Amino acid sequence: MSGGQTEKQVQQIMDFKPEIIMVTPSYSLVIAEEFERLGIKPEEISLKVGIFGAEPWGEGMRHEIERKLGIDAIDIYGLTEVMGPGVACECIETKDGPVIWEDHFYPEIINPETGEVLPDGEEGELVFTSLTKEAFPVIRYRTRDLTRLLPPTARSFRRIGKITGRSDDMLIIRGVNVFPTQIEEQILRDQRLAGNYQVVVTRDGHMDNLEVRCEVQRELSGKLSAADILQISKELQHRIKTIIGVSTKITVMEFDAIPRTQVGKAKRVLDERPKQN
Repeated sequence: MSGGQTEKQVQQIMDFKPEIIMVTPSYSLVIAEEFERLGIKPEEISLKVGIFGAEPWGEGMRHEIERKLGIDAIDIYGLTEVMGPGVACECIETKDGPVIWEDHFYPEIINPETGEVLPDGEEGELVFTSLTKEAFPVIRYRTRDLTRLLPPTARSFRRIGKITGRSDDMLIIRGVNVFPTQIEEQILRDQRLAGNYQVVVTRDGHMDNLEVRCEVQRELSGKLSAADILQISKELQHRIKTIIGVSTKITVMEFDAIPRTQVGKAKRVLDERPKQN
């Protein structure tokens, strides 16, 4: 069925007992939260494998999904302009990056500014040329996804490294390049915090400001003291400053305070800066 109607989604999972689910990673956490609300434990859920794509997600998000749903979470990669989902997919044995079906798609990594082709292992923008597609072939299609090509492991084709972001959704905050997935990684290092978050960018005069809004886990909601919340905020603020290099305002909220996505991709970035004329 299509996205949304989370209660119905959970009811159908319980009724029909599927073993595989395929959604965006952010929406899988919404489903997991509904299971938690109903008191259904991971071992009581029929799901065994989750195939997730359409938005960047990191290892912290993978562990959160696997813990809450009791499944193996694997990454799938695709583009509407090429063929949709299935250009590449992770192997459940290794979970070390989507394997590209190189008999159908020829991948390259380029410098996003110069277009120079980079060697395997170096990070840049992913480019695809279709080899067997007839109706709508693409030649050196620029995906805007930032990643790197890795050698084969579980299969004989090369792999894509984790998508670190897109060349067109990178935030520049006071001269520092910031991707939402970098923020996500630091949030999910703290087991007291849930996987739902928002990054809010504002401008004070000529200075950009970055606010990170995140939530505590459901079981901790309403139970932490003001001192606990302050400690979580300071620790996250320190990690982001130390590892990413940008100063932030951290707002730690109660569980379910940030709007959930019901259809499509989660809206992680709210850019409230005045538009340039």
